[in-house]
Amino acid sequence: MDDSTQNRLLKKGFSLLSRRAYSRGELRTKLLKIADEKMVEAVIKRLEQLMLLNDDDYAYNFSLSRVGREGWGPEKIKDALIRRQVPASAISIALDRIRAEVGNDYGLAVYLNKYCGKKGLPEDSKSIRNLITHLRRRGYPSDHIYGALKHILPKAVKGHNETGD
Repeated sequence: MDDSTQNRLLKKGFSLLSRRAYSRGELRTKLLKIADEKMVEAVIKRLEQLMLLNDDDYAYNFSLSRVGREGWGPEKIKDALIRRQVPASAISIALDRIRAEVGNDYGLAVYLNKYCGKKGLPEDSKSIRNLITHLRRRGYPSDHIYGALKHILPKAVKGHNETGD
């Protein structure tokens, strides 16, 4: 292995990781533009030894950030982590930790209160459908959505929605 190439790869890895966190797969893809697979793997292992690269921590921090700041549900988080080349085991561990910390609804109630605080409660069946669609796009499962909406919607709107009028 050429020492100058390895040093250049290590410097590039440090540089990338100093700007933002990367998954192992993302960093590997970026470094493969500079050198061959064998050299890249050696550098990635070194970065892991230095505890600068850890997919479990990356997945957890990414998930926690998206739940808290963006109001994302578990499905959207999972899709985003897959696109970032995080292993399925790390995704599962991260989502389990988040669920244990923020609850089974992954912060849906908090997001819903914040969202309805800005936009107001839905007043008709069309606005309820729009809210449900919005929450599905954010990655929340339907059963969580309906469970949370039962608690915040006024009875008149619930009755109106259930009868289909």
